[in-house]
Amino acid sequence: MPSKPAASYARISEKVSARDKVADQHVQNEAHAAARGYRIVARYTDDGISALGHKVRPDFERMLADAEAGVFQVIVATEEERLARNVEEKLELHAACEVAGVVWDTARDGYVDPATDSGEFMSTIRAAMGRIESKRKARRQRAASDARAADGMPTVRPGYGYRRKDGRDVVVEAEAAIIREAARRVLDGHSLRSIATDFNNRGITSPRTGEQARQAEKTGTPPPPPIPWQGVTLRQLVRRPSLAGLRTHRGKVIGRFNPEMHPPILDEDTHARLEALLSDPSRAQGTGGRTPVHLLSGLAVCGRCDGTVDAAGEPVLCGGRMVRAPGRMTTTKSGGTKRQPPSYVCVACHRVRRKQQQVDEFVTEVILRRLEQPDAAQLFSRGDAGAAKQARDAMDAIDARLATAADQFADGVLTGDQLRRITEKLRADRAGHERVIAESMPARVPVDVVGPLARETWAGLHIDTRRAIIAALVSVVILPSGSGRTFDPDLIRIDWRS
Repeated sequence: MPSKPAASYARISEKVSARDKVADQHVQNEAHAAARGYRIVARYTDDGISALGHKVRPDFERMLADAEAGVFQVIVATEEERLARNVEEKLELHAACEVAGVVWDTARDGYVDPATDSGEFMSTIRAAMGRIESKRKARRQRAASDARAADGMPTVRPGYGYRRKDGRDVVVEAEAAIIREAARRVLDGHSLRSIATDFNNRGITSPRTGEQARQAEKTGTPPPPPIPWQGVTLRQLVRRPSLAGLRTHRGKVIGRFNPEMHPPILDEDTHARLEALLSDPSRAQGTGGRTPVHLLSGLAVCGRCDGTVDAAGEPVLCGGRMVRAPGRMTTTKSGGTKRQPPSYVCVACHRVRRKQQQVDEFVTEVILRRLEQPDAAQLFSRGDAGAAKQARDAMDAIDARLATAADQFADGVLTGDQLRRITEKLRADRAGHERVIAESMPARVPVDVVGPLARETWAGLHIDTRRAIIAALVSVVILPSGSGRTFDPDLIRIDWRS
């Protein structure tokens, strides 16, 4: 009697060592098929995909289609849970196999004919029990995760800057040096985009490229093309609380890591300064989109006045943004054509135009002369360093009180309502201290751009940072001029911000 054609199905929920585990399942399926007198004619594999829930399983769907097409008569798996732990998917499997006259036979759960009442009943009961067990397992995992977080144990994945070794997060010094450099440059006023560009030019491997290379090495596959650093990647990296040894759980900082299990790369003050700098909209830094290439485009405004005045008797200016426009084509005396130099043009009234190079050079010179003055550092002073230190100490004290309150609740000293009131009050106080620290953060200005090295530093700055400094210090108003006049610096009004 000829053997029945059969399909071998294998699935695992996670990709860790997926290839070996899936291969083992197919080997077991081959042995079971041989013992039952089946002949494997097709193999289907879904690796790293759970059978619980409603996730798409490409090979499972392909197997059902092949079953309806009559490719095989039996589905072989190590256990029914490999096929489905979801009642809805089990019913879908039943329907497809019943129509096609296909049965399934697993090494652990045995033979099931979906065309019989007993086969459908037992299979559906096993699916329901599997779903209940999965929920119980999820609850146990959440409880274990809560306990690990409370004890300051490492997270599931260590992240860039660390490698997991014997259950501990070990600092990778080469990556830690990149993190510290990025943090320092951000606090010194460099834009995220300029730092990312520099890292790419230097050939520094980005976090995603490194992770993909490690995965490729594990699976024995060729590494994919490198993924460059981007501003948004850098922003997410340097803001990670775990770099400062802070333990997060369910999206919130709940305490500190055990330093023996996860040593910090940055100190907490640096993390607080980065968080304040990068989360404050007034200090927003470019992380994507097109890089600005013109110094004053969108920063300078039109100073044309049509003669109207406001309630205080002051002339009302156009105020339209000046943007860079390519030079116009003009006709020469000899009848030829010539392109004029690029200019800044008002996008509102289109009545004011000024040559870009002359405006850029004039504004840059004014800014640099001011930055070279002995008192220039006062332009960027914000907040009180002493107050920031006091705020940090107060936050540490509040964190300690929160931990004590949690222990007292666990010991039954405090009720749930008492814990809630204490927690709300302490967290409100903590938020106030966080605002003090944010107000003391430095503006987005490199240290050496103030003082005798101002010109040298300015020459090496990214356009993002130059524009940020100008926007922080002054407003530039371009006044109208008559046609044919030479450049007049008096018609470029620079108003210093208080």
